[in-house]
Amino acid sequence: MDSLTVFAIYSVVLFAVSIGGACLPQFRKLDDRQTHMLITLSAGIFLGLLFFMLIPEAWEISVNHESRAFTSIALAMLAGFLVIAFVDCLIKHLHMASCPCECHEDDHKHSMYSISSFIGLSVHAACDGLMLATALLGGQEVGLVALLGMCLHKFVVLFSLSSSLLLTESDKRSRWMYLTSFSLITPFVGIALYVIFDALSVGDVTGLPMAFAAGTFMFVTFCNMVPEAFHRKDNELRSFFILLLGVAVALISILLINAMGGHIHVH
Repeated sequence: MDSLTVFAIYSVVLFAVSIGGACLPQFRKLDDRQTHMLITLSAGIFLGLLFFMLIPEAWEISVNHESRAFTSIALAMLAGFLVIAFVDCLIKHLHMASCPCECHEDDHKHSMYSISSFIGLSVHAACDGLMLATALLGGQEVGLVALLGMCLHKFVVLFSLSSSLLLTESDKRSRWMYLTSFSLITPFVGIALYVIFDALSVGDVTGLPMAFAAGTFMFVTFCNMVPEAFHRKDNELRSFFILLLGVAVALISILLINAMGGHIHVH
């Protein structure tokens, strides 16, 4: 099966999981504990993907195959981190500026439903598309493990976005238009970038976009997901073990793929 077909299948799976996350609040509302368990497990998987796959693969491709200096990898990671950090800060700034009340992180119920915030979230989703595209450029096995972490991440994001949209005055049709559009961004951007990279024969520069994707993973993992995972001080120990479970899931997935003939670096 050619890589473009594989990417198309991955995109359909990712879209289906995203829509599933968006639908769930319509039928069953998860409590705070269950939501945080999902976030913590997702954070653990992202940690595993980052340290067992993305960084080692970016290093292997850039240094050993493309003869690049480590500095170029570090700069690409920094660029990815700063881009997604800027998007995150922009989203928060626009949301706070549009909200007339005093916001509290625990009990604030207003939706980030403005066009500006949606654009910011869309940029974030586009970066997810870059992550998936560069992961698949590293091999179908790498892309498969990246898809696993991305699916959990998208499920949580779409669940949260769908829940927040229920608090707005928008009608059902408008809510689903936004949710469906948002769910399609990552697959469409991912396919477009993959086709462009493949057409330009960027086999000799694959390591840099993968390092950039690792930088975006770093910010999402360390600045968004891990802090949220340990948000409840009375559940820190349980959260830590769920985080370890997520890391183990990522590692076991990679080892299983390697055992079946794949090739993902875990050292």
